[in-house]
Amino acid sequence: MKLSHSSLARKESLTLLAAIVLSLLITFSNESKQIQTLRSWAFGSLSVALESLSSLSRYQAVFEENKWLRQQNANLMLAYSRVKEAQYENQRLRQLLGFKAKSSEKLVPAKVIGRNENGFIHSILLNAGSNEGLKKDMAVVTAQGLVGKIFRIGKEEATAQLLLDHNFRVSAIVQRNRVTGIVEWQRTNQVTLAAVPKRSDIKVGDKIVTSGLSTIFPGGLEIGAVAQIDKKQPGMFLNIVIQPSVDFSRLEEVFIVQLAEGSVNVN
Repeated sequence: MKLSHSSLARKESLTLLAAIVLSLLITFSNESKQIQTLRSWAFGSLSVALESLSSLSRYQAVFEENKWLRQQNANLMLAYSRVKEAQYENQRLRQLLGFKAKSSEKLVPAKVIGRNENGFIHSILLNAGSNEGLKKDMAVVTAQGLVGKIFRIGKEEATAQLLLDHNFRVSAIVQRNRVTGIVEWQRTNQVTLAAVPKRSDIKVGDKIVTSGLSTIFPGGLEIGAVAQIDKKQPGMFLNIVIQPSVDFSRLEEVFIVQLAEGSVNVN
C-alpha cells in the first residue's frame, strides 16, 4: 500500500514528537546532579513562563473590561447631556408658553437658526416666514423682553433686526414715572435711552419698557434697566445707558407679535 505525502509527513511528525517525549522522560529520570540542576531550571523557567502568560491573560481581561467601562461611561454621559438639555429646553418652553398664555396679542413661535454680528449689523435668522403669517416690521420678543423686529421675510425663514443693531429705534418710557425717550444704539456699542431732558427724574435700576406709541411694538414690553446716568455731558439731554433684559448671546426661541389692525402709529 502506497502512503501519500501528507500521511508520510504526519507519520514523521508523530515519530519526532514521540522521540522528544521519550528523550525528556529519560533525561528527567536521571538523578545525576547536572540533570537535577537542569530539571530545576526547566521547571523554574516553565513556572515563570506560565505566570507571565497568566499575567498577560489577566492584563488583557482588565484592558477589555476598562474599554467596556469607558464605552459605558461615554454612553451614560451622552444620555445625561441629552436629559439635561431636554430639561433646559423644557424650562425655556414653559417660560415661553407662560408668557404666551398671559399675552393678549397673537404670538407666532420661531426658533433661532442663524446669527449675524458683523460690525454694526446685529440680526438673527428664524425658521418661520410668510407661510406662518409673518410680515416685515413685526416685533420679536421673548419672555424676558424685547428682542427686535422682522426686517426681511421669506416663505419659510425671516431675518430679525436686534435691539443691538445700530439702525434700531423704539419709543420707550421709564416704567416708574412714565418719562419718555428713544432707545437706540450708541457708537460706543451700548444701548441708550436718548432724548431725556436733564431735569428728568431718572435713577439707576429704573425699568424701561416700550411706550406702545407704535403699530410695531405693543406697550409695556420690557426693554431693560438703567445701568448708568451721565449728567455732565454737554447739551440738554442725559446720557442714559440701558442694560437689555434679553441675553442676546443665549437666544434660542422667540415669538413674533402680530398686532391687531388699526393701531395708531406715531413713530
